[in-house]
Amino acid sequence: MVNDKTLFSIITIVNKEKIYQGFKESLKSQEGVNYELIKVNNDNNQFSSAREAYNSAMKKAHGDYLVFLHPDMRFLDKNALHDALAQIVQLDDLGVAGVSGCPSEVHHHKSTLVTSIVHDNPPHRFGKLIDKVTEVQTVDECFFVMESDFCESHPFSDIKGWHMYAVEQCLVALLNGRKNYVVPARMWHYSTGSSENWQYVQTGREIAKRYGNDFPTISTTITTWDTRSKLGLMVVPPIKLLKHQIWRKFKLAKD
Repeated sequence: MVNDKTLFSIITIVNKEKIYQGFKESLKSQEGVNYELIKVNNDNNQFSSAREAYNSAMKKAHGDYLVFLHPDMRFLDKNALHDALAQIVQLDDLGVAGVSGCPSEVHHHKSTLVTSIVHDNPPHRFGKLIDKVTEVQTVDECFFVMESDFCESHPFSDIKGWHMYAVEQCLVALLNGRKNYVVPARMWHYSTGSSENWQYVQTGREIAKRYGNDFPTISTTITTWDTRSKLGLMVVPPIKLLKHQIWRKFKLAKD
């Protein structure tokens, strides 16, 4: 149960008004959550990065918790948001919590995606299905939550672009003695992943450069970054990204 006095600042960056209006309709159906909605307009490329846009929005937020999410997130029933947040507020050592993410353990040089949400349109399930709160190294950017005090102490960095900002916040949280989690959630992220591009690789390399001394590997939903291998950073992420894009296109075309 979420305390009625707990305020959640729901923050989303908007490039396409139609998608945002669909999100608002889905959000209106949610029950038992006290929230303020903060829309960050980026229809004319006002911001050079998601980090810059979110830092701007945080200055307007009054919530006890800040919820960052894509406007193409949808809630699958009227209690979906409440039930996800109810799990998150119980986490005393919270760094970052999300609905999709990767533990630090690597198997055969690959990270494992853990989640219970569905992705893409038509919807599919990816990764390992979870039914309980699961500790992870990093979470996906589609939906993630931090306490307002943590956000104030650790704003988003100056890295440009639109990728891996939740991943970076997770690493910052771990360095500050916090833990990151994925919670079971009844949500639908209907993005097809078309925003994953070469900029993702560039951002990943910058994060590896900044945090590689503390993290020999960084597990993300696209690939595992071997921060100690120059050859690996040059070759593996671009190949993994290409394979990921081809796989998505093939699966969607097949369906």
